[in-house]
Amino acid sequence: MKPLVTVERRWQIAIATAAGVATICGGAGVAYAGGGGGLGSPSPPELSDVADAGTLARATGSKRPTGAGFALGRSRVNPETAFFDGERPIRLRYSFRAQRRLDLVIRVVERGEGGQTVRRWLERDLSPARIHRRRWDGRLQDGDPAPDGAYAFRVGPVGHAGTPAGKLALHDHLFPVAGAHAYGDPFGEPRSGGRVHEGQDLPAACGTPLVASRGGRVQAQGYSDALYGHWVLVDGLASQRDYFYAHLQAPTPLADGERVHTGEPVGAVGMTGNARSEFCQLHLELWPAGYRNGNPEDPAPLLRAWDEFS
Repeated sequence: MKPLVTVERRWQIAIATAAGVATICGGAGVAYAGGGGGLGSPSPPELSDVADAGTLARATGSKRPTGAGFALGRSRVNPETAFFDGERPIRLRYSFRAQRRLDLVIRVVERGEGGQTVRRWLERDLSPARIHRRRWDGRLQDGDPAPDGAYAFRVGPVGHAGTPAGKLALHDHLFPVAGAHAYGDPFGEPRSGGRVHEGQDLPAACGTPLVASRGGRVQAQGYSDALYGHWVLVDGLASQRDYFYAHLQAPTPLADGERVHTGEPVGAVGMTGNARSEFCQLHLELWPAGYRNGNPEDPAPLLRAWDEFS
């Protein structure tokens, strides 16, 4: 009787044959040319790409596909509450036991029913009994920001569903006032000279730290004595939206063109500009298509949502 050929083995043979380098040695395996094990090298698909666990187990005659005795050791994810492009990047630390060095698949999956994979990495030729690390910036596989939600890391050999390695809650924004605050003058309120209020005021004690609600790059910063006082404008990462922070206590520590991450300092609450006759506050404007390109949006609904978890 001919030995059974697994789905994964057929896939490997097909790749090797297409490259013109298929070599089967004593039935022990398939050799194929690659780019030195780099990202350009062909690699076997994940179990979800070729078969379910039951199908593959039946084909190999075992309860599960071989993983050289793989067992996940200690693992940890920090921080457990994270932000897209955050000041504190998402870090997975893990170790594993196995009979030999392995290629491992690391996945970020949605927690809950279905557990769809949102990000995947193939880590090649890893040594057992050592600490390994993986960082995630909160992006999906296509580069877009992952939606707010609960996620988990899974780690395992190619062809395995993976072992849970840690979980986190991810948010794409952070409330900008890092301290006690209130909600002041709202968006759209009439102003002198036929103007309307283009943002939301957030009263807070002078000197209260202000942080970037969304990472990005500083588009401009400056001072307006008549209106905004010290201000800074941040072009949001992976978004058309611009974030305008005004009435800062002093000039922002950020320079034009400087990269800033979600949660990093942009200044402190002040009462500069026309706020000098009122109270200490942050004036925040959101411009969905870029600053002065189209109309601003009312920040209040988003601010109240960010306020819930910040």
